[in-house]
Amino acid sequence: MGPPEFRRILIVKLSALGDVAHALPVIDFLSRAASGAQVDWAVDRRFAPLLEGNKGLRRVVSFDLRRWKQGWSTSEARREAGDAVRSLREGMYDVAFDLQGNAKSGVITRLSGAPLRYGFDREGVREAPNLLFTNRKVALRPEDRHVIQKYLRIVSAPFGGSFDIAGLRSVIVVTEAQVRRAAQMVAGILPGAAPLVVVHAGTTWRTKRMDPVFWAEAMRGLREHFPRMGALLSWGDEEERREAESIRGISGAWAGLLPRLALGELAAVSRICGFFMAPDTGPLHLAAAAGARTVSVFRVTDGNRNAPLGPGHRFLQAPMECTACLRKRCDRDAECRRSISPQAAAEAMAGLMRGTI
Repeated sequence: MGPPEFRRILIVKLSALGDVAHALPVIDFLSRAASGAQVDWAVDRRFAPLLEGNKGLRRVVSFDLRRWKQGWSTSEARREAGDAVRSLREGMYDVAFDLQGNAKSGVITRLSGAPLRYGFDREGVREAPNLLFTNRKVALRPEDRHVIQKYLRIVSAPFGGSFDIAGLRSVIVVTEAQVRRAAQMVAGILPGAAPLVVVHAGTTWRTKRMDPVFWAEAMRGLREHFPRMGALLSWGDEEERREAESIRGISGAWAGLLPRLALGELAAVSRICGFFMAPDTGPLHLAAAAGARTVSVFRVTDGNRNAPLGPGHRFLQAPMECTACLRKRCDRDAECRRSISPQAAAEAMAGLMRGTI
């Protein structure tokens, strides 16, 4: 019996930034496994720019979930939500793949009207109510350690359940205009510096972060290998901006502060520079999907599950017996930070740079 002939497919992966970036290879998989099918993606509006312009998608269906939740008492919010659901159902989907596994993704998967709704089984689901909305439960396998493997296990289920993760691409579309503006911006901040590495120190969990001194020392160690190297510091909110300014203050003239960038702009800057350093944070995964080589630092999360995959990426895991604990508060936080040396981060990035320069 051959593979099913789906004409219209829906991917449901709403958030967050890094998770949406991790799920990008499913577009490439479906373009091969279901050649000729029309593929749509349901996503939180904040992260829709990662998907826009992707030739593997017919359309991106965005949901402004945060604003609708905050303003649900208003008729405008309810009307917009209703319009979004009607737009979703116009897709007339044959199958939907819920890659999120929580209650809200389950509701959207069910509202899509798809008769076949694939999702995680009881062992893999993030929130138990999700099980009420899918009718094809897919069991993860022991080898599915990385989150990308988990997503591909779901979408491959109706096609025999196998995939070649190494042969699948992640694509973020960056326009020529964005690349030109990024090149001008970079040249204006650090003229003559080469190579260039983007450093994004901020992340939502404090237990994922490293101190500003760590990043400054890592850049200083990298400049011992590449004396003309420059570092561009990116940020997403005011707290991260202050953190980036602290790193610049310690580092000196060879570190420059980027303006606040939209997702497409950050992707373009990452592609232009080609190298990116960060903790486990959404911009790290965006940069990897945009084509940058990365060095990342993992403490409370598991790099074997979440770090960018491939020969152009390295991650450092805290060498603590309790590493990957998933704790947002910890009495050993300072000790955990000290367990990873900036010299190790510098050497890892130097190795990547030597391979391409």
